[in-house]
Amino acid sequence: MKRVMLVLIGLLSVALLSGVALADKGKDSKYSTEDIMKKGFKGGLVAKVAKGEASEEDQKVVLEMLESLAKNPPHKGSEESWKEKTTALLAAAKGTVEGKEGADAKLKKAMNCKACHNEHK
Repeated sequence: MKRVMLVLIGLLSVALLSGVALADKGKDSKYSTEDIMKKGFKGGLVAKVAKGEASEEDQKVVLEMLESLAKNPPHKGSEESWKEKTTALLAAAKGTVEGKEGADAKLKKAMNCKACHNEHK
């Protein structure tokens, strides 16, 4: 009987943790917010794009990540603010990849982690 209870508790834990992971990812989103933060920001991919040092493949991945970020729900804070910040970040990244003048500076400004984390993390 104890084994059955342990198995049920284990299955319930997995189900709950899966639900938490899914809540981090929007319906049409390819990447979760956690993955984007780990790989894109902490991993340095977005910074490489901002510096003009990213390969075409890295640029493509960053744009996909930022498109996903805009589709993901914020952990907290208003949807309006989240949309504003993620849209600005994506637009700046697209401009940088396309080589638009001043886009790299806009991307560096939009990459301000604290501004977003204060309201949404």
